[in-house]
Amino acid sequence: MSLNVALNNALSGLRVNQSALAVTSTNLANVNNANYSRKVLVQETQVIAGVGSGVTADTIRRNVNTLIQRDFREETSTLSSIQTENNYLARIQQMFGTVANKNSVGDIIDNFSAALERLGSSPEISSNFFTAINSATTLTDRIQSMANTVQDERIRADQEITKAVADMELQIAIIAEINGTIPGQSAQGLPIGDLEDKRDQAINTLAKYVDIQYFQTEKNQINILTKSGHTLISGGFSADLSFRQTTLITANESYPAILDGIHLNAGGNPSTANDVTSGMGGGKLESLFKARDTILPAVTNQLDQMAEKLRDEVNRVHNRGANTPMGKGTAALDPATTLGSRSFSNTAQTLTIGSDVNMVLLDANGAMVGGMGSITAGATTPAAVQAQINTFLGANGSAAFDANGQLEIKLNSNVRLAFKDTGAATNGGDSILQFDADGDTVDESYNGFSNFFGLNDLFVTPQLGSTVPAVAGQGSQTGISSGIIVRADLVDQPSGISRGSLSGTPPNYALGPGNNDVALGLAGVFEKNFTFSGVSNGPDTTSTTLSGYAGVMLSYSATVTQASDNSLAFQTSLTGDLEIKMQNESGVNMDEELANLVIFQNAYNAAARVITVTGEMLDTIIELV
Repeated sequence: MSLNVALNNALSGLRVNQSALAVTSTNLANVNNANYSRKVLVQETQVIAGVGSGVTADTIRRNVNTLIQRDFREETSTLSSIQTENNYLARIQQMFGTVANKNSVGDIIDNFSAALERLGSSPEISSNFFTAINSATTLTDRIQSMANTVQDERIRADQEITKAVADMELQIAIIAEINGTIPGQSAQGLPIGDLEDKRDQAINTLAKYVDIQYFQTEKNQINILTKSGHTLISGGFSADLSFRQTTLITANESYPAILDGIHLNAGGNPSTANDVTSGMGGGKLESLFKARDTILPAVTNQLDQMAEKLRDEVNRVHNRGANTPMGKGTAALDPATTLGSRSFSNTAQTLTIGSDVNMVLLDANGAMVGGMGSITAGATTPAAVQAQINTFLGANGSAAFDANGQLEIKLNSNVRLAFKDTGAATNGGDSILQFDADGDTVDESYNGFSNFFGLNDLFVTPQLGSTVPAVAGQGSQTGISSGIIVRADLVDQPSGISRGSLSGTPPNYALGPGNNDVALGLAGVFEKNFTFSGVSNGPDTTSTTLSGYAGVMLSYSATVTQASDNSLAFQTSLTGDLEIKMQNESGVNMDEELANLVIFQNAYNAAARVITVTGEMLDTIIELV
């Protein structure tokens, strides 16, 4: 009986050590596979009828520390979030340029200011006209480029969200499929370690996109939820995620009005009820939405403020000048000599002018042609003002409102039109106009008659989402930085830039070639402090120059980016340490496996030797019988 026990023990040892060698060989084959967890053959004493009968090993266990694994996934989610945000912040910081390289928008503003100063010092030198307009064009081109870059980055974020959602759906499907397979495999006594490795890999990938919580069921299935409690996987069930990518994004487009969010189990009918965007916290996905809907729009807000202040303050001074273009003719098909930038939906609306506004016609040399006209102070309407201008022009031109409600003035080719406000000197001579431009039943104040109608603007902004142009106090100001330009006829003919205002005593005015008060006033705009409102996820309210605000934007961007760099460095180190610990726990150690290989080989040989000795003893017994 004892020899049979010895033989059975030895045979079980052969089988178990053979299995252990197979497991070891698999471990060694995957020694460089980061997604593989070390497998261990669990050996137990075999007991039959209360008597030890060798060894059995039916279970292959993965060597995984689930606590470290859970910590690693949480920190991976945080790291992915910081990395994604840092990438966008770094690109925005690069867009702003650097002070050291003299390529920041503040440097370009300073160049424009310097060009205006040269124009003011020497208004008779024609090259100064070109330099000033070229500098202005360079500035608007740079502002437009920055604004367009911001929208391009929003499109990039939207595209990355699409890819992230598609990959999340893939990983969710993999996990759900494995969840459905594992119970059957276990019931048949088949190994499931490699399936669990593949599931862990999918869970790790999913954790990069969103902060998850999960638990293991008694059937060894993993159920996964978002931190806010939305079920992504329950056993073999997988949730359906959907997202609609937007191919073109403008500054006026925002979530959820136009841009889409993440919808859960929408069944092809996305709605507010199944929008779970706010519940997809943590991970790459959260930072992508933050970049698209918060960080980048905040940059647009800053650029729009700068563009709006640049437009309004420069135009206010430029409209004091008398350098309106020479007439282009008064035939029906002739282009307008002057087209106001403000649009009137109701030309009969009340307009109050604070002081008289004088009108004169000038020849190419700046001398008056004919007598002076006047628009008297008091309550009036845009239509009445248009009629007065039209009457004054007589045979020299005409004034009318075009189809968009903008004041259009046509002049004979040998004259140009100039306006002279008679307001207080403390206000730069501007007349103060009262008009409800935004339709809120409260009148707003505007400085300067020509400035109010936009008859001699230097900078103009496009129409945004409607037929109403974006001008001071009227139309949407969101996104004007993407379209601010120098007035087209000034680009074509830089000599039209305002250098001086009418001089003389009414009714005798003139514009001499040396007049430079407007040019000096334009340069002075860049020396004044203006109040810039605080921006959510941007700089606080500040009072500074136009160039100074460009510096504020750059400084804020640099500060935020540096803080993100520091967070990224810390999180990368923390996550890396956890990954090393996890690999030390679950990874394959070649030295250890080679040592085990020798142990299992010796154990196998020993078991074989026991069988040999037992066989010899049995032969001896048989011979004795």
